[in-house]
Parts: sequence; C-alpha cells; structure tokens
Amino acid sequence: MYSAARRLLLSTRARRACAWAPSSAYSRSAAASPSRPRFPTPKEIRRGLDEFVVGQDKAKKVAHSLSRQNFVLSVAVHNHYKRIYNESSNKSDRPSSAKSLACGAVSTSGDDEIELEKSNILLIGPTGSGKTLLAKTLARFVNVPFVIADATSITQTGYSGEDVEYIIYKLLVAADFEVEAAERGIVYIDEVDKLTKKAECHQDRRDVSGEGVQQALLKIFEGTVINVPRKQSRDNVSHGYVEVDTRNILFICGGAFSGLGKIVSESIENDDLIAYGLIPEFIGRLPITVGLTDLAEEQLVQVLREPKNAIGKQYKKLFKMNDVKLHFTENALRLIAKKATAKETGARGLRSIMEDILTEAMFEIPDAREGKEKIIAVLVDEESVGPLHCRGCGAKIFRDDGAL
Repeated sequence: MYSAARRLLLSTRARRACAWAPSSAYSRSAAASPSRPRFPTPKEIRRGLDEFVVGQDKAKKVAHSLSRQNFVLSVAVHNHYKRIYNESSNKSDRPSSAKSLACGAVSTSGDDEIELEKSNILLIGPTGSGKTLLAKTLARFVNVPFVIADATSITQTGYSGEDVEYIIYKLLVAADFEVEAAERGIVYIDEVDKLTKKAECHQDRRDVSGEGVQQALLKIFEGTVINVPRKQSRDNVSHGYVEVDTRNILFICGGAFSGLGKIVSESIENDDLIAYGLIPEFIGRLPITVGLTDLAEEQLVQVLREPKNAIGKQYKKLFKMNDVKLHFTENALRLIAKKATAKETGARGLRSIMEDILTEAMFEIPDAREGKEKIIAVLVDEESVGPLHCRGCGAKIFRDDGAL
C-alpha cells in the first residue's frame, strides 16, 4: 500500500480538467453529406472499434473463431453506407467512371436496374458483452445520428406504450430534426429477445408487446415512410408532421437470448431463433447475425484501463476535475474484474463495483479543497475492493497534511 501511495504522491499534480464534451454525440458540422463518395473502409471501422471495444473480435473482423465479430460489423456498416452514397451519386451527375472508382464508388455501368438491399444486424450475447457499445461506437465512428430503443417498452400502435413510430421520432431528435441526416442514422433496439411470442396469448387475444411488435417493426426495418411530429415550439406545441423514409436507416438489434446454447459455439441458425419465439419474417429482416461471448477476466481488466473511453480513465478524469490524483493498483483491477465475473454481469457490472468503491471519496472531495484537509490523492488497492464476495473498505483518501 505505502509504495503505491508514494508513487501516487510523487506524480505531478494534474491540471484542472477542461470542460467535458461527449465525443459520442452526432456532430452535424462534421457529418458527411449523403453524396460524399469517401467513407470508412472495413479496416478503418475495425480500428475505430478497437479504440473503444475490448474483445468480441469476431464482430470486428472475420478470421479465427475469436476474431470474427468485428469483421462482420465492419463489413456490414461499410456496405450499408457504400450503398447509400452510391445511390446518391447515381441521382446526381455521374463523374467519369475512372474518377468514380478511384473515390470508392461502385461502377454501375449496365447495372442501373439492380437495387441494393440493406442488411440489418442482430447481435446475440450475454449481458455486459458489449452489444450496445458496439452499436454506439459504430455510429460515433461513421458520425451519423444514433438512438437506443428498448424493445420491452414498444407496443403496437394504438396500445399503451411507445409505438415504432416513436423510435423514428427519437432518431429525428438526435439528428436535430434534419430529416436527411435522420434517414441515414443508426437505431439500436435492445432486448429484442423479450419480443418472443407469448404462449399465454390465445387466438382471441392479441399479443401487442411480443409478436405484435415484431410485426410492427417489419415495415420500418425494410423501408417505409413514417409521419413523425415536427420540432415543437417553445410552447411545446408540435406544428404538423414530417415524412421520414426508413429505407436507409440501419437497424441493429440486440438481445441476450438466455438459454440459446449455440451462442457459445457461434453457430446460431435461423431455426434456433424461430424456436426461441421470433417469427421468420422478423429474422429475415435481420440477415446478419453475430454471436458475442462473455468477456474473460483478463478482458475485463482491459475494459477498465485500455480503451479510449475506459472506465478507469473516466473516473481519473472525474477526480482530476478537483485536482485529485486517482490510482488503481494492478491487483485491485484484477479483483474488480473477478467480482464482475462472479456476478455474471460482464463489463456492465464494472461500473457499479467502481461506484461502490469510490462513492465515499467522491462525497468528501468537493468539500475538502483547502489547507491540510484538502484531498490530494485517492488510492484503490486490494483492501479497497475487498474479498471476492464481500465489500472492501473503499478507496483510501490522502490529504495534504504531510502525513506521508
């Protein structure tokens, strides 16, 4: 403990952090116009995913059994936006074929009648395996509007709850009500495994939150025009409706699908999903299926410290705003990962464990700003984390009183 504390206090005091601005937000000024011919290649998308996502290499690439996920997603997203940009360029004056090919566009000579269909994506994996993060990171990298919807809150139109049109409205809000931007955004629908057909729903009773929602999602998955409210005025009154075409919106669905044993072997078949309770038409609108696996203990340690937006880095930045240095020992990080593994919560459980360890320090720091009571450093070691199934003593606080 004391050697770690000495290293901590000998390090240079960090400057006060600048105002925080979320990098995951859609940037309208930086967004590419729909006619822009240059867009990220699959390898560029893969590198972008690697900056933020640990493991799940199959989703980033496709080669060995553990390096396939990121390949699938990288290729799928690249092809999706290549299709959009190619269609846009075909509507405008075509450049010379040589110049078009050099810029990454597809040669359409003799193929004008061929219509490229989009391929939506289904991510299957346990809680904390990174499904939401993968979708969010993809949208961040290609800089398009992004929205997350919870399948469990969706019902058929006319029933209590959110209808599928509301998802498109949320995407329009994320696009700052720019219809053209919303029409090439990404929608992530979580918990789709909860939309399975309800056995208790008889023929005389409609399944408005299960199979009924699957049916309602079919049209927006494939492409249809949705009427959504315009931007509300200051008096919260919406002035009419605006049409949004969903044909070029990429839908990524995710679910744990507990009990679907083939997730581990990464050989999920459509018949398995049908047996689970998804209707064939719904599965058909999600032709790309990717299985994600539980993160190993070593990968959870990586999640804590290595990605660009690592959880450990986030807390260090938070403490830096109060001129406090935060340090984690190697053993502490491994013990935190062990606890998350034991709870079977994956990467999602890491934050709750960190909050439990750091809450007291975060409570004390804002009021301890001057003199000997000023907190200058916080240390998280094995005692702070505690045994595997017990709470520890919490983060250790060091004040500017010269005690060390």
